[in-house]
Amino acid sequence: MPIPTLPPEWDARLGRALRDALARLPSGPPKVLLFSGGVDSGLLAWELRTEARLTLVTVGLQGCADLAAGELAARELGLSWEPKTFRDVDALEMGRTIAPETRGLPPTARSVDVAFALAVRYAPPGLLLCGQGADELFLGYAHFHGLSEQAAGQRAVEDLGYLLREAWPRAQRIATTLGREVVAPYLDPEFRSVAESIPLPERLAGPEPKGAFRAFARRQGLPEPIASRPKKALQYGTGVDRLLRRSRARAPESV
Repeated sequence: MPIPTLPPEWDARLGRALRDALARLPSGPPKVLLFSGGVDSGLLAWELRTEARLTLVTVGLQGCADLAAGELAARELGLSWEPKTFRDVDALEMGRTIAPETRGLPPTARSVDVAFALAVRYAPPGLLLCGQGADELFLGYAHFHGLSEQAAGQRAVEDLGYLLREAWPRAQRIATTLGREVVAPYLDPEFRSVAESIPLPERLAGPEPKGAFRAFARRQGLPEPIASRPKKALQYGTGVDRLLRRSRARAPESV
């Protein structure tokens, strides 16, 4: 896809905010990026590519979509990548481990948290980074399709509010339970403020989901195959959602 000749006026501010957010990360521990091979984690990998101690890690069931996409994208970036696989029994055990945090959540939300917890559990040592927040800030979810501008704006406010009040604090508590620290650079206050200042029609523009963010990533230099890779949610890309659905069908009270 061609890069526009003239970037939008917010482009430089957003790029500066992202660089500032990454510069504020602790400099001591090695950085470990939870990497799906898509645009969100791909842009973070691209911006951090000169870090001497950066590892990309993809976690999933053997043969899952994220492992294949992660390997390909890491090769495109020329960066160190580690695949980590878990077994069905490991996912079910993790569901029980984090049950105090996920009890009462709908099945999809629970599978997201189990997939995230497994990624945290199997990632190598270091400060964990993830791409959380880009979908909320740049309207990347399927439920935005077909909404009016007004409805999309309201849903974006609701999505981001839920993430900040509930989903992200819960993810951080899960990471703490597992003895890890996780940071989401896109949720850095400066980056968030600049992203929210972008006019809604511009964030909604284009035929691609999250088109403005993908275009920004291209202008930053992210290789096209990663910038355009279709979104596959964590619980699906890792294979966790299918596994938990099968388990619930066999024993509804056990998962």
